[in-house]
Amino acid sequence: MVFDKKYSDEVRQRAVERVRQRRLAEPENRSIVREVAEEFEVGPQSLRKWLTRYDDGSYDYDSTSASASMSTSTSTDGHGGGREPRAAPAGSQERGAGRRELLARISELEHHVAVLREDNRSLTRVVALLADQLRVATTNGVQIPDSAVRPTPRA
Repeated sequence: MVFDKKYSDEVRQRAVERVRQRRLAEPENRSIVREVAEEFEVGPQSLRKWLTRYDDGSYDYDSTSASASMSTSTSTDGHGGGREPRAAPAGSQERGAGRRELLARISELEHHVAVLREDNRSLTRVVALLADQLRVATTNGVQIPDSAVRPTPRA
């Protein structure tokens, strides 16, 4: 038997949006998830999982099925609550685009870090080479002009 979804995308979407709205309106209230779960008659742990997926962008509601189900009336089996459905959240598609932009930016920055590390390795090699040349020159009795070697100021 194939596992059937216990809650529709519409219920998930509405519950997540309700939590987000209440978090903005009541930032001190720590029982919002529990209260919204009771309001929508869903499990609190399920709602927390939906919120986590929503926040990290790994769960995007299917806008076509959500809009199709929004055109019909909500069932009164307890999972819809008989409430009038709302439109899809305004930021759901922007969130997916924002995630792609963030991933692209991360990739760009990782490349930049790799280039800087290679530059740092090259500069370290050059400094080591110059230090070796300086050491050889001073041990062979060659005087180095004062303009080439400046003493470090003492603090």
